[in-house]
Amino acid sequence: MLAALVLLGGCDRSGPGSTSMTDDSAGEADAAVPASTAAPEESPLSSELRVALERLLVGSESRADSSWFSERTRGALRSATVNSAGHAIVDFHDLRNLIPNASSSAGSSMLVQQLNATVFGLSGVESVEYQMNHSCDLFWEWLQQSCHVVKRDTAQPGK
Repeated sequence: MLAALVLLGGCDRSGPGSTSMTDDSAGEADAAVPASTAAPEESPLSSELRVALERLLVGSESRADSSWFSERTRGALRSATVNSAGHAIVDFHDLRNLIPNASSSAGSSMLVQQLNATVFGLSGVESVEYQMNHSCDLFWEWLQQSCHVVKRDTAQPGK
């Protein structure tokens, strides 16, 4: 839902939490703010997820030939949050120039498997939405797929 709010950019300012002009303010500019400006509810898992993803993004010499992640991808994580229901939102800076060959079918599969192994390696994370520059569509289009949420069941069969 947060992704939808971010993508919509607060187009509708009516409803609970918005301000409206009263008779005394006629003629003044509308100073309304979007209805939802508060940060989403975040669980303690969020910091664990950020640390795990930052480690993955730095890469490791021992797995350099089997990972898309290296010094080039250090700092590519914009944010990672997990709400109390176990839904994670992982947002990256634009990865397309950092790892351009990941968009091949085998490459995208390997990249998503590595991300899923890291995200679902934390117990309590039940689903994840990957984004790039706050856009699920941009992330998945880069990998030649449609935007979707990955659930623990489909990410790691048997768990």
